[in-house]
Amino acid sequence: MKKINILFISTALLCSAFIKAQENPGIAPYSFNHTVESSIQTIVLPSHDFTQDIEDAKVFEKQGNYPRFARSFDLDLTMLNSGSWTELANGDRIWRLNLRSNGALFTCLFFDNFFLPEGSTFHVYTPDHKNASGSYTNADNQGNELFSTEFISGSESTIEYFEPSSVKGQGKLRISSLAHQYRLLPMANDCEVNVICSEGSAWLDEKRGVVRILVKEGTNVGYCSGSLINNTALDCKRYILTAFHCGVSATTLDLTKWKFYFNFEATQCTGQLDTYGVINNVFTGCTKKADSDDNGGDTGSDFLLLQMSATTHPTWWTNVYWNGWNKASTAPVSGSIAIHHPNGDNKKISITTGVGTSASWGGAVPGTHWRVKWGGTTNGWGVTEGGSSGGPLFNANSQIVGTLTGGGSFCNSVQPNGQNQPDAFGKLSYHWVSDGTTSLHQLKPWLDPTNSGVTFLNGDYNPCNGVGITEPAIENLLSIYPNPTNGSFNVSIELTKTNDIDIAVYNIVGQEVSHKKIENTLGGTYNMDLTNKADGVYFIHIKTSNYSVVKNMILLGSK
Repeated sequence: MKKINILFISTALLCSAFIKAQENPGIAPYSFNHTVESSIQTIVLPSHDFTQDIEDAKVFEKQGNYPRFARSFDLDLTMLNSGSWTELANGDRIWRLNLRSNGALFTCLFFDNFFLPEGSTFHVYTPDHKNASGSYTNADNQGNELFSTEFISGSESTIEYFEPSSVKGQGKLRISSLAHQYRLLPMANDCEVNVICSEGSAWLDEKRGVVRILVKEGTNVGYCSGSLINNTALDCKRYILTAFHCGVSATTLDLTKWKFYFNFEATQCTGQLDTYGVINNVFTGCTKKADSDDNGGDTGSDFLLLQMSATTHPTWWTNVYWNGWNKASTAPVSGSIAIHHPNGDNKKISITTGVGTSASWGGAVPGTHWRVKWGGTTNGWGVTEGGSSGGPLFNANSQIVGTLTGGGSFCNSVQPNGQNQPDAFGKLSYHWVSDGTTSLHQLKPWLDPTNSGVTFLNGDYNPCNGVGITEPAIENLLSIYPNPTNGSFNVSIELTKTNDIDIAVYNIVGQEVSHKKIENTLGGTYNMDLTNKADGVYFIHIKTSNYSVVKNMILLGSK
């Protein structure tokens, strides 16, 4: 995220200290429990003075960019030109190789020719066997022959591949690069709010589309944020929307090394080191579809649209969410939220206060960004940090309306009055067609390939029916009135097939204050009552098995 003193012009007037190896122990490496020839080839990477890398990374961040923490080294290591094979008595065999990058805090391996046949296993582990990445099996093949391991501690690691005799010679492993982590990133600042806290209760779907992105630009490696995003063809294309300044100079080859972490969030609200959830819901590799062509927001809205190149569907993939979007130029209201990964840390939520204003980034071009400020909540005062770049801004209807470029917000413990400073999100409405005249610099051709003309599209867990959106009629499914209300209001829903309807009302800090469930219905009008509740903005979360939307309700004069 670009943390600089920016000029707003109104148009109205981790790998970090907490990184752990993949927690998917599965089957232990064969050599851990069997006697195997001990001789293994060790390849030592050329020595490199990282002093300049560290200084450059600090300067890069001070200029308002995402946090860099590692350097990438190109390799060309396969099971044919390196390592050693050991054939076992029953015809099975294992291949092992030691890699050392002197001085590394952590290392991570990237593969561009990766295939594990049925019955094989693959591990990367430290010489003392205390830290390991794996086990990986046939289920971990992505379908694009790209792959990467998780960061494991220390400068040396052993790569071990076990292959049953029945699939002899079918495995593929080509190590194309190694990422050497030369510094630790700090954890997110103390005022940040974990998305698992009560503030995230009304955003359980949306958070499952937000990803931490490991970025590679040349030899530099760092973190940004982004979101899986839906399109009107409803064809489950794996589009990721993030910020262009996260990858202005990233090449096509660099993008094959980008990693997308889903579901990386704390397992409890306090979010200490031992509360992290999964870190193995990861895809490696993508291609660029479009960008804002503005050097990262200098003259435009700072967007980057990627398509993950993996083709397989692992079990955990059923729990991810294609977030919806809204291309209207309607300012986000108080209670709109951002979900992001500050400093590559676990997923956080920030809640806006007041109505967003139309602004420029750095004063170059008016109307490219939404300026928003953050409010205090039950569990903190969510702001944004380096690594939050590209994170989505959601309106009160759970639709993406912006992507984070940067701003001046900080926790007060870092910078006094920092929590009251604004941040800037590139407008999705500007991303749509205003950054350029071709599909290479517009979102519209990719998010509305059917030319439906809809102004918004809701999110979905499985938008793969292939039928697509043919008319802007989604909004006709429901209405909420009166709004504002002084207590009682109605939710009117019309469904096309029998379903269960769940209506939940949350206050601005995510606490449920009212709930109603109607089973086996085609819809109707349902009364909800907020009498005697505190005035302010409330969120009405309406769900069926194939439909989910959040509407905002303003309560005035209930007491």
